[in-house]
Amino acid sequence: KMKNIIQSIFLIVSALFFSNAILAQAQIVGTITDISGEVLPYANVLLLNAKDSAFVKGCLAKDDGSYAIPNVDFGTYICQISMIGFAKKYSNVFQISPQSLSHNLGKIVLSEATELKTVEVVAKRPFLEQKIDRIVVNVANSITNAGGNALEVLQRAPGVQVNRQTKTISLVGKEGVVVMINGKITQQPADAIVQMLEGMNADNIDRIELIHTPPANFEAEGNAGIINIVLKSTGDAGFNGGYAVGGGYGRGEKYNGSVYFNARSKYVNLFGNYSYNMNNVPQIFTNYRGVNQGEDFIETESFSDRYATPTAVQNAQLGADFQVSKNTVIGVLGSFMDRNWDMDATNTAKYSKNGSIQSQILMPNTEINHAQSFSGNINLMHRFTKTQTLNFDADIIHINRNNPSNYKINTLDANNRETLQYKLRIDNKTPINVRVAKADYTNDVTKNIKLEMGAKITSMQFDNDVRVDSLPAQKAWVLLTDYTFLNHLNESVFGAYTTVSAKINDKIDIKAGLRYEDTKTNLGSEQKPNIVDRHYGSWFPSVFLSRKISEKQSINLSYSRRITRPRLQWLAPYLIFSDPTTLEGGNVALQPSFTNALKLNYTFKTWSIGISYSIEDQPMRWIPNVDTKTNRQISHPENLDQERVLGANLNMPFHPTKWWDMQNNIYINSTATDFKIDGKPLKVQNVNYGFNTTNAFTLPKKWSIEISANYNSPGYWGVMKWDAQGTVNVGIQKDFGEKWGKLRFNVNDIFQTSSWYGTTSQPEVNLFVKSSYRVAERVFMLSWSNKFGNNKLKSERKRQTAAAEEQGRL
Repeated sequence: KMKNIIQSIFLIVSALFFSNAILAQAQIVGTITDISGEVLPYANVLLLNAKDSAFVKGCLAKDDGSYAIPNVDFGTYICQISMIGFAKKYSNVFQISPQSLSHNLGKIVLSEATELKTVEVVAKRPFLEQKIDRIVVNVANSITNAGGNALEVLQRAPGVQVNRQTKTISLVGKEGVVVMINGKITQQPADAIVQMLEGMNADNIDRIELIHTPPANFEAEGNAGIINIVLKSTGDAGFNGGYAVGGGYGRGEKYNGSVYFNARSKYVNLFGNYSYNMNNVPQIFTNYRGVNQGEDFIETESFSDRYATPTAVQNAQLGADFQVSKNTVIGVLGSFMDRNWDMDATNTAKYSKNGSIQSQILMPNTEINHAQSFSGNINLMHRFTKTQTLNFDADIIHINRNNPSNYKINTLDANNRETLQYKLRIDNKTPINVRVAKADYTNDVTKNIKLEMGAKITSMQFDNDVRVDSLPAQKAWVLLTDYTFLNHLNESVFGAYTTVSAKINDKIDIKAGLRYEDTKTNLGSEQKPNIVDRHYGSWFPSVFLSRKISEKQSINLSYSRRITRPRLQWLAPYLIFSDPTTLEGGNVALQPSFTNALKLNYTFKTWSIGISYSIEDQPMRWIPNVDTKTNRQISHPENLDQERVLGANLNMPFHPTKWWDMQNNIYINSTATDFKIDGKPLKVQNVNYGFNTTNAFTLPKKWSIEISANYNSPGYWGVMKWDAQGTVNVGIQKDFGEKWGKLRFNVNDIFQTSSWYGTTSQPEVNLFVKSSYRVAERVFMLSWSNKFGNNKLKSERKRQTAAAEEQGRL
């Protein structure tokens, strides 16, 4: 049936793509210069209806100041030409008819603006924008995101789920998401990325891009796609920037601050940002399992009350770009992250047999998780000719992670009196070093054909140093050799790609690419070398077809093959104790997974609907393994057999009135997962769905209100089924103008419904586990943001290069 569905989709798309019913359309052309005759690249050209000035379509001028607006319906129009620092200008009214299918506006001359105080930008980007290959979440426009962190914003994005317990991020029901910051892949371990996002101030984020099917010039890593977080910056000349401060309270105190700046001259651009976020979120973990041992039923209940978890995170970037010649730009960038998580908790465990309590344990626990990362980047962009560009990047990253923890194991008698049995201390140090070199070459072979090719090599090394000591009552510390180890990992990945983009005609665009990646991984210790020793290579093709049906309709089809490599921490055999019989650890036997993904997307005006299908072989998912003889549970990631996901996504913006803007996104996924436990073939199937809605209301005197909500139905992550969860958020904003900025007050997770509750039930293999991660809190936040510096100077010319995509610096 699935084969027939796919064949039908291809037949429909082919018919639409290659239909001969293409109507002749008009083209409007012209050139833009200043009063001295110098061309003005990237000026805005808007085509307006002459009757009511309604916007029809628009474009940006090219490097030589020329522009072209193709495919214009018959009618009477006027063009508006504008650019920052220049006075706006309008063309004469003209008509497009069967007798005049082309109109040349000639040379339009813009004069520099003499007075800009009366200029006010009233346009506002919608919270959600549907692009051809991605969904854009405009965070800077959202009131309810003010004062929050990047992880909270991400959880409200359409189709995104963040599982805080497993520290994983999924996109439209699929794990294996790659996170990018300003177009650069974050080379940190996945759990460190989640922690970093948790400490990143949302007020410093401009937008989040959800790229479901990345092309070949992106790395093949990540079966679910890419999430690109773009930080705020400014491209205006002079010195300018912005700042934000906020504070609030949920079940713990929170406060944050951020600042970003840009100092631009003709040949040098200096930029940077800094953010600080402190968040104290009391948490409660629970774990229950029931095991049949012969005729007996053994139950274990663990309860962890993390009553204090203050987390302080600092993120900073400082960089510069130097225009060393007309065609060459050299850039440097340094980044720093410091995360300090301190926890005090009380863990309890209750062991029962046939409904009767046999023993109880009280386990006070302290833990510190301190991580620091330092990274440096150098970038070279050189334009050989007007159509040929080379972009080179080199990165060095060093990450230091220190994770000591201490436990006291006390038994409780029938009267809840404590007796110390022993103490446990764990010291875990993990230094990680990453080196990356990357080169990309682009060539506009003809007006309608573009060639891209490039190569990238990544080298990673880490040491995982774990030491576990036990102190029995009235005795000396004893090293537990079974849990103590020092492992070394070396991994290198080489990738090369080539892509060709072609415009077949005014209606059809195609992009095809092929990427090859070669991976070498070695993990071992002095006592046990070559625990993991792998070398494999694979090809990753991608194809994109875009068909413009009419001025208001388009259809896109894409296919790509992706890879998900085991996370560094997952390969390390670490251990975390919830109680003496309930542990979490790594798995050195993990293998990479491969995914084939197909997506069809139809757009009508601002609405869009997408249908996707993916097959992932050997997906990595968390599985709670329970030894029925010893009643010991170790949860770690394992390779399942296969996971198939058929999904649909609908994006529906509404504008009921001029003061009400509504953005809605709905998704539904049908998932089937095959796996084995103890050699027994098993399967779980599920249909899950969810939605995201944002309602923005513009009120008089620059007041505005925003109400947002999201919901995710029950669904499987691996073999565990998680209950439904979501949030409702409300915010109000007062805009005090350019001088005093904006004041925002918001209440997030009003009904405290963002906690996680999951169940693994496989009676065929005597497995029943229930877990919960209770982090929901109603948070009240007050924040203030403002801009500073000169934002009215003429902008320096923008450079459309590969560096803009990789670095997002300017």
